[in-house]
Amino acid sequence: MPPVMQRAIDVVAAVALTAAVVFLIVTINGFLMSHGGSFSGFRLWYGFIGRPDILGTMILTALVTFFYLVWAQRRRPRG
Repeated sequence: MPPVMQRAIDVVAAVALTAAVVFLIVTINGFLMSHGGSFSGFRLWYGFIGRPDILGTMILTALVTFFYLVWAQRRRPRG
């Protein structure tokens, strides 16, 4: 697999993991609240994740983290 494709997959995986963690937090919160239940928590999560500013923030965070790690690995001395 080309390195660029592998990096793109890494970024997509980081965004998906972030969305999954937010989903768990919101869904568990929906179970704990007295009204709504899990479907209410799912609707809240879906509305939150669907916002362009939230998606942009997740993607930007994944990209910055990924490129920082690549940069840090290249600065390490080989030996």
